[in-house]
Amino acid sequence: MNFSVSFKFAVISDTHGSVKAWGLAKKICKDVNLIVHLGDVLYHGPRNPLPDGYAPKELAEEINSSDVPVIIIKGNCDADIDEAMIKWPVSYPYCVLWLDGKLVFAHHGTFFERYKGLALDFKADLVLTGHTHISSVICEGKTVFLNPGSASLPKGGEPPSLAIVDEKGISLLSLKGDLLRFEPWRLT
Repeated sequence: MNFSVSFKFAVISDTHGSVKAWGLAKKICKDVNLIVHLGDVLYHGPRNPLPDGYAPKELAEEINSSDVPVIIIKGNCDADIDEAMIKWPVSYPYCVLWLDGKLVFAHHGTFFERYKGLALDFKADLVLTGHTHISSVICEGKTVFLNPGSASLPKGGEPPSLAIVDEKGISLLSLKGDLLRFEPWRLT
């Protein structure tokens, strides 16, 4: 899998209304061409605590003012009013992207097994999924499954995180900018 030298995009998930998490992520994403947000954007959800910096209205304003295009996949905590607050496209239940000659399948992750099969059936190069709040990069044949973790409410002892995808591979980064894991592209 080779991306052109100039193409670089960010993958973020589960901000849950934290304008602070978005602000930290934007500092890391300053040189990306696209941001893919995998859902649970504005609302913290009834089972979650309020994240640090919880300000859904301000977060919507920050996302709307992004100089970098943002594609959003609707998550299980996202409501119709959230879509009305955000100017960028909101897709549900998944989004298929053709990025630099690679087929990218993005979904929130609520129904992971259902969409995993679909992505494998049409031979996606990269599958983006959130929902679990735990980061991972798993290769299955020629398909790479990426979960960037949660930007605001991480689980499993992980720090808040996101992923950067470029021609070299996938970098999982903490919102402090620390490299948590790097997965180079494998040619199969």
